Amino acid sequence: MNTLNASRRRRTTIGGLAAALVAVAVSAGSPAQAADPDPNHLTVIYDVAGSAHIGAQINSDLELGPTTIKVTIDTAAALPTPIIDGSMVIPPKVLNFSILGIPARAKVTMTQVGPITGTLTKLPAPRQALDLKSKVKYDIRLSDVEVKIGAWFPLAVGSRCHTKDPVTINVGSPLSDTTPPTGFFTINAGGPATGNFTIGQFTGCAALNFLDIPGFFPWFGSIPINSLVPGSNNSVSLTLSNPQPGN
Repeated sequence: MNTLNASRRRRTTIGGLAAALVAVAVSAGSPAQAADPDPNHLTVIYDVAGSAHIGAQINSDLELGPTTIKVTIDTAAALPTPIIDGSMVIPPKVLNFSILGIPARAKVTMTQVGPITGTLTKLPAPRQALDLKSKVKYDIRLSDVEVKIGAWFPLAVGSRCHTKDPVTINVGSPLSDTTPPTGFFTINAGGPATGNFTIGQFTGCAALNFLDIPGFFPWFGSIPINSLVPGSNNSVSLTLSNPQPGN
């Protein structure tokens, strides 16, 4: 009997969550359910603002927005509710940093590899509060690397300098230890998402050299990208807001 009651409670919880998500989607001023072959799929687009901190020898912040993220959730699946698809296009950005105290900058292009996946777990309180967990991979490419010595001088990094393996970025709701918690996510409002990630080795990069700057540190030779960028002390902080119907 206890097992049967537990099963009923679980079905009720799943059904209630699905109904709540769909109700949020079709209510006035809230995102509508996308035209999807599966009526249990709910697609929502959020505005995204935020940045990533690149550690290692770079120690600099990279703006990741403004942009949008599109996610599709399966409202009929077993809890926690799965995020089954998603995408976030990050526009190319200029990263400012330094090489041995010399101002430098580089164009950073992040290309998504595979879909965004994750889960949404219902919290006891407040109402509609969810714990977001998600994962996505990006290929990171560096180009247009320059150093400033009076004027900006280009460094020969090549056009195919990118991470050997896609970088996995895990983010989640930064829930507080208070009751009720802060930092949660809701379908009809969005919320914060934070996480850490590791940047691995780069491949296809020419040496960063100063051959185009006559007389500049002739003993210096070159600085390989892999001595500057790879490392595990990288973080990301995002804010999702303004939900809209997905297509």
